[in-house]
Amino acid sequence: MPHLFGSLIGLVLGASLLEAPSKVDPPAVALKKSCDKGNAADCAQLAAMNLQGDGVAKDADKAAGFYKKACELNLAQSCLDLANLVHLSPKKDMPRVILLLQKACDGSVADGCAQLGALYQSGKEVEKHLGHAAEYLERAWAMVLDGVPMAKDPARARGLLQKACEGGYGPSCGPLALILRAGAPGVPKDPARAVALLQKSCEVGGAAACYDLAITLQRGDGLPRDNARAIVLFAKGCEAGEPRSCHGIGLANRDGDGVPRDLPKAAELFKKACDGRAAAGCFERALALAQGRGVQADMAQAASLLREACTEGDARGCVELGQLFRNGRSGASDFTRAASLFKEACDKGSSDGCGRLAVMLESGENIGRDLVQARDLYKRACDGGAALDCYHYAQQFQRPETRDVAVAAKYNRQACEAGVAPACYEVGLLFETGTTVPRDPVKALGFFEQACKGKFDQACEKAKRLKR
Repeated sequence: MPHLFGSLIGLVLGASLLEAPSKVDPPAVALKKSCDKGNAADCAQLAAMNLQGDGVAKDADKAAGFYKKACELNLAQSCLDLANLVHLSPKKDMPRVILLLQKACDGSVADGCAQLGALYQSGKEVEKHLGHAAEYLERAWAMVLDGVPMAKDPARARGLLQKACEGGYGPSCGPLALILRAGAPGVPKDPARAVALLQKSCEVGGAAACYDLAITLQRGDGLPRDNARAIVLFAKGCEAGEPRSCHGIGLANRDGDGVPRDLPKAAELFKKACDGRAAAGCFERALALAQGRGVQADMAQAASLLREACTEGDARGCVELGQLFRNGRSGASDFTRAASLFKEACDKGSSDGCGRLAVMLESGENIGRDLVQARDLYKRACDGGAALDCYHYAQQFQRPETRDVAVAAKYNRQACEAGVAPACYEVGLLFETGTTVPRDPVKALGFFEQACKGKFDQACEKAKRLKR
């Protein structure tokens, strides 16, 4: 009787016990064959085995050879591994180390950029160059913070930027300040230090830092509000080529905020911001053209700029362009395109876009009625801070087929607290009739009067009756 355990092994291995065993290459041999055929990953694995003596005799020279081949096959991590081997070798060929680290860095290996930055910053093994140090440290920072090619690591990003900033390269201080201002996992908020770093970077010509410092001064985030100084910094940043600063000083000229009101100048500044690909500048320039504000009206150009603003990430551009198609202001009405643009805005996080799409879906405005989707969009808009859409959401639960008085009451009160007059009227009705709350004519009157002040006529009539 054959041995059962032996039979099971034969089955697992997928071979008959009666067949001669097939020849299988040892792992190192199989990897070598694959490497010779151009498989960079297998070259790298073979290098690691030779370096560690894993299944083969330990041989650093062979390891270097396999890393070299993997690097030449554009496996950037192997360029870094080879750079480290060369750096640690007795000969220490620094020009070659630099070239290998550059190739690793260009291949999006953050450690390659970080090591290059550290070498140029210390000046011990290569000529000191703070500009190169900052360039490579910032590239490493961007990769680490964006999670390319490893997990996001804000604490490590802060460390890399801090090296460049403390090494005397001012532009690195700006991005470091932003991390400290916002805070992140492993990086506690430090608004005071963030402001000091932004000032340092701005003083040495960091246009982006001047913009961020101006925004900080406008908001009073970490220091007292100072709008006058913010405007000076916006002007400085705009002159230095920072398009977002051109938008900032453009708003000041549009509104007469800290400077004399000058609509033509504002329109020109918005154009400059838009030309620099600041989406908010394109949006404001489009509004100026649509309204003939400081510039000759041109709806076709306005529509083009709204599309640009939308594409560049300003959801307001998507909303306004959608409204143009909905109203037919730039030609014939196109409800399908309007709905598509509102959806694009909603997907970008615009509560306004979600709410407008919900209105179209609730009414079935030439795109088909969908009350379930409309209700979900009203909720999304409400959660995003659109008070009127909290009222619209409440209305969905006052329909006979979806009636839920408690939910309607909750969202009507939320909308009323934000000043939506019809919602205050609905809350007044609850207290007048004693629905979901104890009947209270005095409270009912208060809500009706609040709605009346918001020019909701039905509430005015109710208030008059209760006062009789």
